[in-house]
Amino acid sequence: MTESTKRGGLDLRILLVIAVAVVLGLIGAGVWALNTNNDLESTRATLASTSGDLDGARSDLTETTANLDATNADLAAAREAIKKDQSKITTLNFQIDRKGACIEAQTANLAEIRRILALERVNFARTGSSSAWGKAHAAEQTAINLAIDDLYKAYQNAAARRYSTANSWLDRSNAQIRVSNAQVKNENKQIDLINKSTDETNKANDAFTKTLDQTSSTCGE
Repeated sequence: MTESTKRGGLDLRILLVIAVAVVLGLIGAGVWALNTNNDLESTRATLASTSGDLDGARSDLTETTANLDATNADLAAAREAIKKDQSKITTLNFQIDRKGACIEAQTANLAEIRRILALERVNFARTGSSSAWGKAHAAEQTAINLAIDDLYKAYQNAAARRYSTANSWLDRSNAQIRVSNAQVKNENKQIDLINKSTDETNKANDAFTKTLDQTSSTCGE
């Protein structure tokens, strides 16, 4: 084999090796390009999906923000309503306390009115015909009338010169006068009790008038 023939065979083998390498490189590049294209398509699909999710998330965020704003507005309105309710409750509690004090005062007033009326009834009863004063007064009137009658009979007998009989009627008249005087004392005692009770009733009425003024202030009238 000549030198030129050896050199030509070597060059051919080198070319074949290079050609094979080029082919293999092209095949590898094709495979890489195919894989890369597939990855790119997958990445694009993922990006598109992610963009959709992002848009959905943004929409949800916008809706959530709107709902939050509405909730905050409702919360502010609820707080304002609570403040108003608390103010009403405070006012109602004050009114309840005031009404309670008013009822208590009116109850005491009613009891005092009944007590004063009872005093007046008792005092009025002291002037009745069946009372101690009424009985003393009736006995005093009976005695004085009898004394007058006996005195008149004594005068008649004295005019007829029946002096002994006249003195007897005079003694009877004097006895009736003593009975009358004793009954007058009893009447005066009862009148003192009536006057004392009247003074107590008047004082109670005066005090009750002042109490009514205080009650008016308590009840807000």
